Amino acid sequence: MKRAFIYIIAILSLALGCRAADGDLFPYPKPTDDMTGLTERCDFLVSKFWNHCNFKGALSKKEKFNSTFGDWISFMPFATADTVHAAIARVIKQVEKSGDQTLEMARMARNWTHCDTAQYFSDEIFLPFAKAAATNKKVPAAERKYFAREVQIIENTQTGHIVGHLDFITPRGTKSSLDDIHTQMIVIFFNENDCSDCSLARIRLSADINATALIKAGILTVMCITPGAATEEWKAEAASYPSDWVVGASETAADYFSLREKPSIYLLDSRHKLLIKDTNINGLLGSLTLLRQNAGI
Repeated sequence: MKRAFIYIIAILSLALGCRAADGDLFPYPKPTDDMTGLTERCDFLVSKFWNHCNFKGALSKKEKFNSTFGDWISFMPFATADTVHAAIARVIKQVEKSGDQTLEMARMARNWTHCDTAQYFSDEIFLPFAKAAATNKKVPAAERKYFAREVQIIENTQTGHIVGHLDFITPRGTKSSLDDIHTQMIVIFFNENDCSDCSLARIRLSADINATALIKAGILTVMCITPGAATEEWKAEAASYPSDWVVGASETAADYFSLREKPSIYLLDSRHKLLIKDTNINGLLGSLTLLRQNAGI
């Protein structure tokens, strides 16, 4: 709701020409009057935003720069992807010789686009900044490691791309992997035993008539994976899970999958191409209803 409100304000501001005034650090670019379309105006603002910025001096004023950075990010949801990517690359180029500035830029990008309180949550915007921090040898090793892990997760879970790196132990102690599963559709349900929302969602999924029918028809596999070690406590809990699910514990899941949501749910096709992520149980059950209808069972 908060993000939607911010987007509406941004649209209204653009229409009135309010956000294209002078910023706290430098004059912002101003679209010309003949730029009437929202995308056209945002492309201009995203692309030309930093033209009058002295990065060395501006970055020394962290609070003002962070606010200015947020203004720039606010136009990106309405701009074309190519424009956004090119503009981000140019900004990163401006600071790449400084480890401190590269790190500061990556931290700001995380706060604006990739943390729990992010106003414009976006893997796509955050990824190049995270890569820059992860690969810059002037950035402290601990920070490089943190951002490298973020890059690893994002790249493993991009919608439309192939998902990998999910190895797990079954309650019987057998080693297994996502690579072994190739039904038409695959649900990966990351479950945590001490999470009440996970328990409720798991119960709803296990009771869903569409999921049951699709599993029986060999169309769907439900993987219920607990991030962490295969402890005796987990094995006892897992004994109550549906027998037609693939159940496992994975100590490396958090290194390759975003587990921000509880539960975190992913929907893949037979090739392990990611179709849906960041959905909740209602969204998943809706998708399974459509899948069963399309399958005619």
